[in-house]
Amino acid sequence: MKIIYVFIQHQIDHIYKLQIQLNKDWCVAQTGVPTDKLQAFLDYACGVNDCSAIQSGASCFEPNDVISHASYALNQEYRRPNVCHIDIATISTIDPCNLFFPLLLY
Repeated sequence: MKIIYVFIQHQIDHIYKLQIQLNKDWCVAQTGVPTDKLQAFLDYACGVNDCSAIQSGASCFEPNDVISHASYALNQEYRRPNVCHIDIATISTIDPCNLFFPLLLY
């Protein structure tokens, strides 16, 4: 079992750390998050992580939409420092390369 840290942003912009123990999981975009917010995260995350898998013709390119590509980028970020940005994402048991929304989440 691994230990990850999830950061929760409070309404007054304080950051709290919540320790969660998980097994096989992925960090994916929440449905209902504005596309521009997901696109901004996608732009940031692909600047610091490898997003070649969501380029045209690559293994995670389809479905070709912002929420799917943001889910891939969120999970890449999650794997690096083990942080799931829960203001725009959630933990899922579904691999982001195999996502079709809506999601079944826990």
